[in-house]
Amino acid sequence: MYRACLLTAATVAMWLATGSALAAPQILGIVASNGVLPLTCAEDGCHADLSTFCLQQPRANPEVGQRYELADADKVTLVGTKANGETVRLPAAPFITFASTRGFTSVEVTMPAQTMAQLGLTAVGVEVAREASLVPAAVANDPDPQSSDEVALALGAYRRQGSKFFDQSSEAADAIRLTNRMINDLPKHQRLATDTDGHLIDGTLTSEAAMLADPAGITLARNYHDTCIVKVDVTHHIDSMRSCLQGTHDRLVTNTNIDFWRSLSSY
Repeated sequence: MYRACLLTAATVAMWLATGSALAAPQILGIVASNGVLPLTCAEDGCHADLSTFCLQQPRANPEVGQRYELADADKVTLVGTKANGETVRLPAAPFITFASTRGFTSVEVTMPAQTMAQLGLTAVGVEVAREASLVPAAVANDPDPQSSDEVALALGAYRRQGSKFFDQSSEAADAIRLTNRMINDLPKHQRLATDTDGHLIDGTLTSEAAMLADPAGITLARNYHDTCIVKVDVTHHIDSMRSCLQGTHDRLVTNTNIDFWRSLSSY
């Protein structure tokens, strides 16, 4: 039942060889952020990872770099700060893009540096509402495009059910949110000595998401953080906190996704 949501690398390679990967991949749900998730900005623009989950078990996992678009533009808000301290809230869709990064478990949201300058912002973040979803960008000559019935089911009954597992406060959903927050607070392409000094979990636990979190979710996220420190600094099984937390995050999303799919047996 969970075949497509849990594709192996070998299966993906086979689909690529046969051309089946050209068909539209899964519609994804975005995990509600429960507060503003800051984007990290540099000369090449601003970016952040968002936690996502699979809404269409029969469809293929997205490849790395698969472009997505918001199903409902009102579900993600851009929250920016101007030089004078003024806070600006805008529908995010016109200013950001989405692309898959790690299968169905994460997408990267990106805003060009030029857009940041045009909006007059010195800092920016995104706020994801409940029941936010992403649909794959349409491509020419798609051999198996999304049908209207598929889209309606994924964005309707399935997304509402998914909200119970990923948007509402719970041990798993809040641990996913907080672990993703830690991932975003770590350098993307390098390892720093300070990554394991404890500031990462301390900063995450002062976020809006932590203030709204189930205590069990906070405990689980803290355990993930502490376990990754051991794997990175003591046993050296993993080379960085970011890669360790990404793997932990993705396993939790996958396991929660399986629970979600099992709950759909009556649909």
